[in-house]
Amino acid sequence: MRIPVLTYHANNITGNEYHSNDLVALKEDLKLFDEIAVTIISSHTLIKWLNKEINLDESRNYLVLTFDDGTELDLWDWQHPYQGFQQSAFTLMKEFQKSTGRYIHATSFVIASPEARAILETTCLAGHKIWGDSWWQEAEEISILSIENHSWDHVHRTIENVFQKDNIKGDFSVIDTQEEAKKQIVDASSYIESRIKNKTVTLFAYPYGDYNDFLTEEFLPAKQNGIVGAFTCEAQHTQKNTHHWKIPRYVCGTDWKNVKELKQILLS
Repeated sequence: MRIPVLTYHANNITGNEYHSNDLVALKEDLKLFDEIAVTIISSHTLIKWLNKEINLDESRNYLVLTFDDGTELDLWDWQHPYQGFQQSAFTLMKEFQKSTGRYIHATSFVIASPEARAILETTCLAGHKIWGDSWWQEAEEISILSIENHSWDHVHRTIENVFQKDNIKGDFSVIDTQEEAKKQIVDASSYIESRIKNKTVTLFAYPYGDYNDFLTEEFLPAKQNGIVGAFTCEAQHTQKNTHHWKIPRYVCGTDWKNVKELKQILLS
């Protein structure tokens, strides 16, 4: 059995066509999921399957949905100042659920640091205040979204000082010490948990999909951080023997650019 994990960035909005708007792409892709009768499972169910805690029906096709970066567009609709009204990922999923009667779930991987997100609103979102964390609690309380960890500051290129010993940006594989990993993973999880009642963070998505042997073979397997599975951005399907700390994902706009290309991925 081979299961694809798909990744969308709801803040990727430069137009209102498939190739220029991940929310438009998601809306079209949801139609495809129904058309080919693929079964959506949560990222948490995927981990249980990898751990051999559950079995899945091998006669069915499965997929997992994830959203990266964690802007409010994962949950709330937004009136874009240039591109007009945008239905959130949650709204689109609810419509899918209502029209098909089928289960749907997605994991939102969020950036923890409030200071980092405030900077990213200016550097990446033209000052639009949609990178807060007030929506996390609401998202976690509904049945089709869950919040998980996408690092402390994403070692983002546009942040002046990131938590990396040499202030190297745009490459998470340079996080290779206990101190850096604790800040980027453990402290990030702690902050997320502090904002969501009764929340335990168990999943991590590497910024940019970047990782290294220290993270995948030493720090994360020690499980002192609470994380039980970590996701990359390698364009491959997940299989029974997939490394728990190197779970691959296909990225919208990079690994597929239209419904036809996605269909090939899902049915391959």
